[in-house]
Amino acid sequence: MDRYFIWNLIEPSHLILYSAVVGVVLWPLRIGKWCRGACVLLVVVLGLLPVAWALMTPLEQRFGFPKELDRVDGIVMLAGAENGRLSDVYAEPQLDAHGDRLTTFLMLAGRFPGARLVHSGDAEPHSQSAVARSVLLGAGLDPARIVFENRSRSTCNSPASVRELVAPRPDERWLLVTSAVHMPRAVACFRAAGWDVIPYPTDFSRGPAALHFGLTDNLQDLDEAAHEWVGLLFYRLMGYTTELLPAPSGERCPTAACSAGAGLAP
Repeated sequence: MDRYFIWNLIEPSHLILYSAVVGVVLWPLRIGKWCRGACVLLVVVLGLLPVAWALMTPLEQRFGFPKELDRVDGIVMLAGAENGRLSDVYAEPQLDAHGDRLTTFLMLAGRFPGARLVHSGDAEPHSQSAVARSVLLGAGLDPARIVFENRSRSTCNSPASVRELVAPRPDERWLLVTSAVHMPRAVACFRAAGWDVIPYPTDFSRGPAALHFGLTDNLQDLDEAAHEWVGLLFYRLMGYTTELLPAPSGERCPTAACSAGAGLAP
């Protein structure tokens, strides 16, 4: 069974749906009353209180923007912004809410014209790599500069697959571009593979304000943050990574409260 399908069944926001369904089905019973009450309570706690902020912020602000980027030899962007299904339907490249990954990648490619470029995705049906190729080359990026790695089925598959394609030297400086909330898990995977890339986070969902009364936004952020925390724990327990929550190079943070501007380039 597809792992994404399983996660969609158990993600936290669905607790609201499940409690509502059970509450309606078992309406005459006491347990039905409890489930209806639980449904209302979950809407308030998960959708209106700053639970999503508390889970999202330590991840998004773990790594800041690198300072003094006078030289960059390569840039790796992890897939996740491409909507392959809709791209196939409309025969035009379509992006999802994480499209900042591609715009940041293009911005950095222009800023460092000598850097080698890698997009790391997959070649499954509704291919991320095919969508990214259409967007990036369509934006005028020189095809001789970029390599599309399309064998990675998970975040921790990317480092080995990318290294095999580009063979980076130990003295080279490579940026890693992905969503800020996903950056800790991505960095943990690259470090476990012996590649100390420089994080360049993008696609931030949360600012410093804790209170946000957008119910759907909060539930979406809650699910995404929970997915990352579960992924960090799973990768560590399985031995795919050596750190549960990696800290910026040069400063091993005692907590997850590193400010968004405090990241240090190695």
